[in-house]
Amino acid sequence: MSGRREISWDGVRLDGTDVNPNTQVVDSGHTVIIPVDRFRGQGALFEDPYAVSGDGFASVNPATAGQFPAFSPNNTFVMQDDTPYQFDDRFIAQSFTIPGTATRGFGAIFVDVEKAGSSIEYFGHDSSGHEVSLGTFNVPTGAMSGEPQFLGVLFDQPVVTDVKLAVGTNTLFNFDGTNFQSFGPENLAEGTDLAVTDDFVYAEPTMAAAIPEPETYALMLAGLSLLGLIAYRKKPAFNQL
Repeated sequence: MSGRREISWDGVRLDGTDVNPNTQVVDSGHTVIIPVDRFRGQGALFEDPYAVSGDGFASVNPATAGQFPAFSPNNTFVMQDDTPYQFDDRFIAQSFTIPGTATRGFGAIFVDVEKAGSSIEYFGHDSSGHEVSLGTFNVPTGAMSGEPQFLGVLFDQPVVTDVKLAVGTNTLFNFDGTNFQSFGPENLAEGTDLAVTDDFVYAEPTMAAAIPEPETYALMLAGLSLLGLIAYRKKPAFNQL
């Protein structure tokens, strides 16, 4: 993969002085919610504002303190619900901001995935401009609590215009703009798996290639490179996404 971009979240300031003035402080010095265009300079635009934390979200969900060690210290990233008493919005959606461009591949570090269900779905557009799912790929589960996992998919052509990450089964907290509510502990026996993400990495966006006709597309999917790797406590070779 020649050329890549990476978002590590570590440059986000957590005390209300972030470079983007629209950042919302949830718990000063610990957790903030960034606006959708916080990483426009990296070519990323998010569907909704999402949360960045420097303490593994312990300040907003004390029951999971220590459960989400950052892969690259110190900040981690996850979605939150904006409706009081609800913790259901488990998706992170990202598009690539320059019109007419796409990436060959995208990958992310997931932390503490212990049950099946976390995934990345990739999207592109056909020659008519219609959005097409390129497939959903599952994050491998960890053997122990707090373990990081890397999932990335690399296509032959720059066809990925959007990605959607499913992270765990529930959000860690909700925030209505003023107050937050904690979800509480996970319960694997009852099917609750809480997780977060760390670094995002993707191939340098270039001119987008249209998704081919279904028969050709099926062959293309059969030939793509899928990496579902356990990311131990060293930096993975992101240039080999």
